[in-house]
Amino acid sequence: MKAKADSLNVVQLNPHSIEGIDLNFSRKTSLREIFSTLSRASGVNIISHSSFQDQSVSIDLRGLAFQRVLDTLMLQNDLFYKMIDKNTIMVFKATPQNREQYENQIIKTYYLSNADPAELRSTLTTINPQLRVFTDKRVNAIIVKAKPLELAIVDQVIRSLDKAKAEVMVYLELMEVTENSLEQAGLLPVLNASDTSGTYRVGATTVNNTSGMNTNSGFTKIHTADIRVLFPNLALDFLKSNGDARLVASPNVRVLSGETGEVNIGEKISTTQSQLSLPTTGATNTSSAASLLGGVGQTSYSYEDVGVKIKVEPRVHNNGEITLKIDSLVTTLKSGSQPGRPDLGKREIKTSARLRDGETAIFGGLLKDEEQKSLQGIWGLSDIPFIGRLIGNTRNSKAKTDVILTIRAVLVRKPVLTDLDMAPFNPDDATAKAGPFTPEPAKKLPAGAPVPNPTTPAVPASTPGAPALAPAVPASPPAAPPASGQPTPPTAPSDAIQDKKPATPTDPPPAPSDLVIFMSPVASEIKPGERVRISLTVSGGGGLSSGTLELRLPPGLRLQGVTPGDFITGDGGSLEQFPGKDGLLKLVFKRNPKSSDSGPFATLDLEGLTAGNAPVLIQSGQFLVGTSPISGRWSNALVTVQ
Repeated sequence: MKAKADSLNVVQLNPHSIEGIDLNFSRKTSLREIFSTLSRASGVNIISHSSFQDQSVSIDLRGLAFQRVLDTLMLQNDLFYKMIDKNTIMVFKATPQNREQYENQIIKTYYLSNADPAELRSTLTTINPQLRVFTDKRVNAIIVKAKPLELAIVDQVIRSLDKAKAEVMVYLELMEVTENSLEQAGLLPVLNASDTSGTYRVGATTVNNTSGMNTNSGFTKIHTADIRVLFPNLALDFLKSNGDARLVASPNVRVLSGETGEVNIGEKISTTQSQLSLPTTGATNTSSAASLLGGVGQTSYSYEDVGVKIKVEPRVHNNGEITLKIDSLVTTLKSGSQPGRPDLGKREIKTSARLRDGETAIFGGLLKDEEQKSLQGIWGLSDIPFIGRLIGNTRNSKAKTDVILTIRAVLVRKPVLTDLDMAPFNPDDATAKAGPFTPEPAKKLPAGAPVPNPTTPAVPASTPGAPALAPAVPASPPAAPPASGQPTPPTAPSDAIQDKKPATPTDPPPAPSDLVIFMSPVASEIKPGERVRISLTVSGGGGLSSGTLELRLPPGLRLQGVTPGDFITGDGGSLEQFPGKDGLLKLVFKRNPKSSDSGPFATLDLEGLTAGNAPVLIQSGQFLVGTSPISGRWSNALVTVQ
């Protein structure tokens, strides 16, 4: 549907002839006269606005199509045109006021498949601030009001940017291995609420009465009831523990290029954030505050993520490689943590890596190896070899943790890029080929009907600087020489019309081509016995490999020689000539198709014999690109022998 809509144009010109309108004004000619000649040749009415100012110019428009001829004249003379209807245009002076008021404007809606309307609107208005762009997020579309040239730029930008993002499948594997061991043996004091120092205490103290001073019941002697002997309570430890733990996560996530994918596997644990305690007795203001808080205290909690959290952000490059931004976090709860105040272990990786499609990256070395040894005992006794260990307490602790992360990125959807996306873009060329002024396709003529020629006015050959008009003629197989008694060819190149040979069912249709062969000089004057050289020049012959060209020379001229040009002889080409009856000259050529697209084809060396008009005509041609035929156009020349 989109391709069909793009092929339709809102405004169209419908000239009778769009190709082969070869104009050459070697002498300065009035613009009004040039427009009048172009109007008669194309069948399009060209009228002038009051702002148009006539002037005289000289210009060579040979080998250009109607659209290109029109655009060239406008550009050279600072003009522009507005289409009134399918057969009429009006020419204006190119001023900002005239363009704003009269130039054709087109409104087009683009339904986007992938691009964001707001971002695309920002891009378009940055390229052309005068562009009017409106967005509709409801249907993901933008509406553009623009001139034909501006609309051609919008078409190219949207075609290049409205593309699906590449997608990447990321395979993640994370493994954490933990090993720990604990050995504790020996005597260790048992602490009570009043003894938190963790030391051994042996001694005596007097009883402290309520008076706060140490007293005794006897004056000069201390009673045994007044002395308390303190001996610590001892516990004998025989503890040994071993533990192994393994955490394995293997999530897979599919992510768009430039977007972020996140995997979070684990749980949340509560932690005490703050605690407020208020006394229930004392000042009245304190108790009232406690009543407002709903009790003697308030405790607030927060939650921490414990587990595996992985973030990946891929970016796909045009060569198929993938850049990954990786943020991996492993949080574990340590054993022996107090409720509300947990001890957390953290392993984190933040890095960027560039991988090939299907390549695996391994991130390891997050190794933690911890070992602790301690000895507790009675001062002095613990330093005695062997005995100190028996009456002391020995603690050995070991912990080892290793984390390994592997990531494999697989490209599941590649970016859709074509040669047109990589190639530079010329807006003027796009407007000429696919702009709004593309003519309607010509209707097919019934078999045997004469070829209409309403576009070729008669131009006297003796008029200096007169334009040579030659309608387009598709390439056809070589035709047989005309029989004797056949009407002579026209006496002016502007009247030369070549009828195409009816194609048989086996003839392949010629491919469209920009091939043009034109002669120069278009008009020349010589006297009997003098010589003139007619040059055949090729334009748009890219890929041309071989072909045949048949020329008709009048009786008033004699061929002295044919010299091949650089277009043929470059890189080992050849040109053969086969003269025939009644002035027929057949040229067969072969060339390297990789040579230049344009250049001199051949030079005809002619000698004048008898007075009169002597037109040099290209009767037919056959052109091949490899084995495929293509069409071609050409112009003729007129030699006047005085």
